[in-house]
Amino acid sequence: MPKVNILGSCISRLSMLDGDKAGHNIADKDISMDYFLDKQNIVCAMTSAPFSREEVETIKEEELWDKTRLKSLKQCLTKDTVKMLLESDAEYLVMDLFDMQNDFAIYGKTMFSTCAHEFFNTALCKKYANGIELANFMGLPKWAWYGYVDLFFEKIMQKYDSNHIILNRFRSSTYYLTKNGDIALIPNDYKKPFHSNDKYNKTLTELEQHIIDKYNPYVVDLSKYFMVDENFWDNFNGAHFEKAFYEETFNQVKRIIKGETKEKYFSNPDFFNEEHTKKELEKPRGFNVDGAIKLFEELVEKQDLLWINILDKLNIYAPDNEKVKQYMEFLGNTM
Repeated sequence: MPKVNILGSCISRLSMLDGDKAGHNIADKDISMDYFLDKQNIVCAMTSAPFSREEVETIKEEELWDKTRLKSLKQCLTKDTVKMLLESDAEYLVMDLFDMQNDFAIYGKTMFSTCAHEFFNTALCKKYANGIELANFMGLPKWAWYGYVDLFFEKIMQKYDSNHIILNRFRSSTYYLTKNGDIALIPNDYKKPFHSNDKYNKTLTELEQHIIDKYNPYVVDLSKYFMVDENFWDNFNGAHFEKAFYEETFNQVKRIIKGETKEKYFSNPDFFNEEHTKKELEKPRGFNVDGAIKLFEELVEKQDLLWINILDKLNIYAPDNEKVKQYMEFLGNTM
């Protein structure tokens, strides 16, 4: 039975659960999981530990806002991530780079991830607070940190070759679908230093492309076609996509792991098919057709691929609308 490690965020973890937020392990009895290593910045992982293991062990669960993050926070601080991946008996590594666009901490001559800022609520942080600064790789020149990215992959590829690394490409969403069927901008209140942020999309895309060009992993590139869905999530973090994103990503990851495809780069969302349409029609909500048409036209003008998703929804909810019929006809003529 093939075994995988997941290095990244909820977008890869939930993908491997086929969109089941309450699930555990892998949503396929023929694939098993060794580690899920979240909140692990791959650049920070290649630098030395900022504190002694004894100090890190003093951090207690009750100090954290999210009690489930204790193990992840300690891994961020002890820098055990790469060692765990190399010593694991898993054959595949599924990863995303969500954490690369979150703020990280600098202390002395090293730097570390703060596990969604959980670190700042600890006594250990308070002890060294005067010496800790914050930075973000998305605002730093490439020469200052791309070398660490290469070091990570050179190290990790001692175990996982290019046919056993699956990169789940990530674009933070700018929009969310409301329960009323409107498409709205994600509020700035949700763009915290530990959340995904669409202002970093271009820089993150360039980083992913560097990795793809140099290390040739399998790539699943679907997030750019999806938005956040209020029917599926209680908040609007730009990484909390529609359920279909996780399902479609999982389908492709399964095909790779089970040897059912040799397609190295997959970017074909499951839109404009009858089965998908019937499924969407069962959703208990309306859809603001006029608002969606206006946004669709804006996105086409900006060459933002989210327009494909919106046109798919328009074709589901308003197939007889004259504008929608024109757009669908034009799409058919160009495909």
